[in-house]
Amino acid sequence: MFLIQNYSVFINDIPVIKDCNIACTAGSVHVLMGPNGSGKSSLVASLMGHPAYTASGKIVLQNQNIFSFSTHQKSLQGLFLAMQHPVEIEGLQVLHFLQELARVHKKLLRPQDFLAQIHTLLQLVGLAPSILQRSVNVGFSGGEKKRFELLQLLLLEPKIIMLDEIDSGVDVDGLKMIAHVLQAYKKKHPECILFFVSHYRKIIDYLQPDCVHIMIDGQIVQSGDASLLDMIEQCGYESYAKRS
Repeated sequence: MFLIQNYSVFINDIPVIKDCNIACTAGSVHVLMGPNGSGKSSLVASLMGHPAYTASGKIVLQNQNIFSFSTHQKSLQGLFLAMQHPVEIEGLQVLHFLQELARVHKKLLRPQDFLAQIHTLLQLVGLAPSILQRSVNVGFSGGEKKRFELLQLLLLEPKIIMLDEIDSGVDVDGLKMIAHVLQAYKKKHPECILFFVSHYRKIIDYLQPDCVHIMIDGQIVQSGDASLLDMIEQCGYESYAKRS
């Protein structure tokens, strides 16, 4: 169980998320939708502990309130965020980054086994082995950045997967690959929770959410099953904006 309770987020004391409540049961898939600027990215970034935000409320994972945990501690507890705009780290080689990531999460194998594992994951996400010698995200295309985020997900095997517009800037083939990787991961880890932000029906249909949440001006104005998707397509967000 993953619970977001009475959760508010602030930038310079200005509220951007207001009293958010979301309950995610084991194995469930949730999509967060809403117009641009409604607070979707702020919510997932703050849940992971982004320093640009302050917050109040509770973040409960398996009956433990992890609200005050650092980003590193949350990651060790099984939270993972694939960012919409991953950070570029000039001078840090991808292979060394992955080795350190695996080490701190106690997933580092013997050197030859680790390298074999990474090459398998590269193949799964459609990245060339030459990327291991490049600096993290520096000069990566939009698609390469998204694929590299997926590679990190597969390496860490998190319990709670948060994806911030993982489908943006990705072509049709890339979208199919992302969906295939996530579907396979869910099959291998049926208890994991998938919570993703998206505007696009294609990836939503691929991932088949159990629950759709609509956010307007920092508030969840409605939650429901996948039938909400048809209502959004027909009416847009304007009717929800009038309610908030």
